Amino acid sequence: METIITILRYLHVAAGSIALLAGPIAMANQNGGKTHRISGKAYLFSMFFIVLSSIILSVYSGKWFLFMVGIFSLYLVGTGYRALYLKNLHKGQKPYLIDWILLYGSGITAVALLIWGATSLYYENSFGVVAITFGFFMFRGVRSDYRRFTIPPSEKNHWLFSHISGMIGGYIATITAFTVQNVQMNPSWVPWLAPTIILVPFLVMTVRKFKNKSDKAKALTLTMNVNREG
Repeated sequence: METIITILRYLHVAAGSIALLAGPIAMANQNGGKTHRISGKAYLFSMFFIVLSSIILSVYSGKWFLFMVGIFSLYLVGTGYRALYLKNLHKGQKPYLIDWILLYGSGITAVALLIWGATSLYYENSFGVVAITFGFFMFRGVRSDYRRFTIPPSEKNHWLFSHISGMIGGYIATITAFTVQNVQMNPSWVPWLAPTIILVPFLVMTVRKFKNKSDKAKALTLTMNVNREG
C-alpha cells in the first residue's frame, strides 16, 4: 500500500506541474481557439487528477482539512467545466443530476469549513482564518450557482463568466498548493492565503472584462434594432 501511495504522490506532483504550465497558456489565449482548447484540456484533466489524488491522499493520512480543500478545488474546476454544458440556463435549461450533486456536496463542505474555521479560532488557532476564507468563497459560489439553477439568468453569457471563474479559481488553488509545499512562513496561514489575495483581483478583472464586452455587444445590438425599426 505504501508503494501505491508513493507512486500516487509522484503522479500528483507531475499533474500539478502540468496544470501550472497549461493554465497560463489557456488564460493567455482567451479567444477559445485551438491553443486554448488544447491547453485547457491538459489543464482540466491534470486538475481532475490532482483533486482525485489529493482526496485519496488526505483520506489515507487522515487530514480532513485537506480533504475539504480538495472538495473545494473539485467544486471550482467542476463548475467551470460544467458551465460549458449549461449554456442555455437563461432559456430554461435544467441542470443535470451531476450538477446538483456537485452543488449540494460543495455546500455541505463549505459549511464544514466555516465551522472548522470558527472552532479553530475559538481555541486560538489562527489557522482557522484559512478555513473561514475558503468556506466563505465556496459558500458564496454555491449560493450563486443555486440561483442560476433555480432562476434563469438574465445574462446570455452567464456560462462564460462561470467558466472563467471556476477555471481561474482552480488555478489559484494549484498555486496555493505549490506555495504551501515550498514556502514556510509565520504565521502558517500566510502561504495558504497569499495566492488568493494576490490573484483574486486578476480573476475579478478578467470576468469584468468579458462582462464589459458582453454589455457593449448587447448595446450595439439594441442600437441596430432601434435603427431598423426607425
